[in-house]
Amino acid sequence: MEITMAKPKKGARESRLVYVPFVVAAAIVALLVVVAFVKPPATNTTQTSASFPFLQFVKVSNKDYASSPNTVEVYLVSWEGCPYGATQSWPIYLALSHYGKVNATPTWSDPEPLPTPNGSVSAPVQVPGLLFQSFEPNGSVRFHSFYMIGRIFYNGSFSLTNGTVIPYSGDSIVTFEQQELQKDVPSWVYDLIAKYELETPVGQYPDLAEVGNPPHIATVLLITGPNGTWMIIGYDQNVNPAAPYYLAASGYNPQELYGYVSKGVLPNVTATSSPQGYAQLEATLYIQQEAQQILNVISEAS
Repeated sequence: MEITMAKPKKGARESRLVYVPFVVAAAIVALLVVVAFVKPPATNTTQTSASFPFLQFVKVSNKDYASSPNTVEVYLVSWEGCPYGATQSWPIYLALSHYGKVNATPTWSDPEPLPTPNGSVSAPVQVPGLLFQSFEPNGSVRFHSFYMIGRIFYNGSFSLTNGTVIPYSGDSIVTFEQQELQKDVPSWVYDLIAKYELETPVGQYPDLAEVGNPPHIATVLLITGPNGTWMIIGYDQNVNPAAPYYLAASGYNPQELYGYVSKGVLPNVTATSSPQGYAQLEATLYIQQEAQQILNVISEAS
């Protein structure tokens, strides 16, 4: 399992708005997604909900890219501070626990504004998550994780996964991430990320990476096997449009949640009128349902 660099964070521009543009992009690209948080601008897009894997699983190829016959390979490409990567880490852990031993470290995402259930954007908040370290398979499913960079800071800099801090300007984060991907992941992984994040116009933007503030490559999960290849960029809005927000508002810290999922269970939460209790219920439902979705895609790919 590769762990390299995780994604950069916003520099010294306005406020902390790395993910606000992606909320807008969800609306632009979407309508294709279950809920659009902002009304789409009157611009043409080149993708439809059936073909663009942003915030939803889409079969992007009939080809099997797995390195060995009759295996399924799962690739997570993310950055260490990504709130969407943090959101997806819990269902990924639960799903992959069916296929081997997952080694991960609890962590917090960088603080980011997130889409809320009422269609607005929250103040910057952190999402509890996991950073994957390794995977020991017990069968035909393989898992690889790759962190392009570490974190993105307010002062116009980002970190590598080894802690080294580098200033950025313009598209320099994207350029760095491309270099890391070309160096360390299979060509098919890079090619699919390039196709959907770097080469496909999104509304008024030349590509999805440019929607970010600062521009960056978003978290991707790829699943490939004998029956084809599936992809999702970000988290799964078809399961819950506000999943990152609910995790952030749940009150769970990463170590507490990891204590549950490492045993293959989730906290037992019942319906409540408490806002935090409701967030806990929505968060655990998302983890459970998205884990099942990932298992379904692995089964389809097999």
